[in-house]
Amino acid sequence: MAKGSDSKGKTLAAAATLFRQQGYHGSALHDVLAASGSPRGSLYFHFPAGKEQIGAAALALSAEAVREGIAQAAEASENAEIFLVRIVRAMAADLERSGFKEGCPIATTALETSAQSEALGTAARNAFQKWELEIKRGLFRFGLSAGDADIVATMALSQIEGALLLARTHRSLTPIHRAEQALKCLLRALHDKH
Repeated sequence: MAKGSDSKGKTLAAAATLFRQQGYHGSALHDVLAASGSPRGSLYFHFPAGKEQIGAAALALSAEAVREGIAQAAEASENAEIFLVRIVRAMAADLERSGFKEGCPIATTALETSAQSEALGTAARNAFQKWELEIKRGLFRFGLSAGDADIVATMALSQIEGALLLARTHRSLTPIHRAEQALKCLLRALHDKH
């Protein structure tokens, strides 16, 4: 990999982590530089539009990593319930590993910037839409109708996002365990309906 693109990648990875931990507004450019170890000149070379450009690119990077994780969970699962449980447990493990400092990689920045920044709002919307679509694809693969897959995908993403927020706030995985149970109940109710 070329040195310049390595610097760009390190900058984005550092920004993604900082924004996830302390938010967009709580992370200054000098924090991103210090965490990445990149030279100041590379920051302005790769991101001439500044922090907002870094923020949008960092959100896109984080979003793609989660989307890939969702797709991999679908590949590794035997049914819809196992699929959703894998997603929930991966997010729970990530949160716990960080000492409850890193919840959803999009939510912190989305909540504080979406109304003020079109670029960051668009990046956050794109992330959530891609995750929801990937969940829907997985559910459809496991036999849910398109309509049921739409509903369950939205419900699953909403449950997971809310549970991550509560778990991070309470510094406890209990909300995530409860969200997992709620998603299982939803799938069973849909199964019983048919």
